[in-house]
Amino acid sequence: GAQDMALLHLPRLLRRLSPQPLHAASAAAACRARSLSAMVPKLRLTYLDMKGFGEPIRLALAIGGLDFEDRRVSSEEIIAMRQRGELAFGQVPVLEIDGEAFSQSQALLRWAGRQAGLYPEELQLRCDAVEEALVDIRRGFIPQWYGVILGRDPITSEKLVPLSEEQKQEVEQKLNESVLPARFSYLEKQLKAAGGPYFCGERLTICDLSFYVLASGVLDGTYVDGITPSVLDGCPLLKELIGRIAHHPRVKAWNDRAAQGSA
Repeated sequence: GAQDMALLHLPRLLRRLSPQPLHAASAAAACRARSLSAMVPKLRLTYLDMKGFGEPIRLALAIGGLDFEDRRVSSEEIIAMRQRGELAFGQVPVLEIDGEAFSQSQALLRWAGRQAGLYPEELQLRCDAVEEALVDIRRGFIPQWYGVILGRDPITSEKLVPLSEEQKQEVEQKLNESVLPARFSYLEKQLKAAGGPYFCGERLTICDLSFYVLASGVLDGTYVDGITPSVLDGCPLLKELIGRIAHHPRVKAWNDRAAQGSA
């Protein structure tokens, strides 16, 4: 009866439960490795040898454990790339994904954030609001960076509509005394309202990385000339955030490698 049927199927059951031969298991593992490798895109990020608009993208990729080629180019190389038609919008950064080039720093940062788990859908609106506030701050730096009103010509890189020395001094004074303290105070309030430790609450997102690159550069004078660290004096929570991100294990590891490379 039932016992006889069980005995009849026993050899088949034992074959199913017995371990695979070593060569078969190795072949299956190799197949899985090939499939996983095919899913991981080959990445190359091209930007100047500076932090600027490229560093938040580098940090997002590094935190996400995404391998990428960190290609650093000179201003002269960018002009040559533009002349060869390699820059879709005439500027860097450029991220190549499996050989296909994509541009615009905010788009690239959001893509990197999604891959790294730093731009979750439920937090995108809050994150984007902080990102846009940082865009406003960077836009105000254009006269300070270039000494002009309109930045650079998108084809020739010529500086457009130069400021007089008197106007440059006035711009620097306004940025230090009113514009930047006010804009950072808005961000301080956003961070406090979120309950911390990050702009979107408990979760680190790309806007924290953008802020970190900009604000840490303001404090140490590497992001823009002529701006004093005192513009952040009324923002203790923002200063804490800078330190918190600097001590993130993967951010620290990235910064340590960068310091060794420049030594």
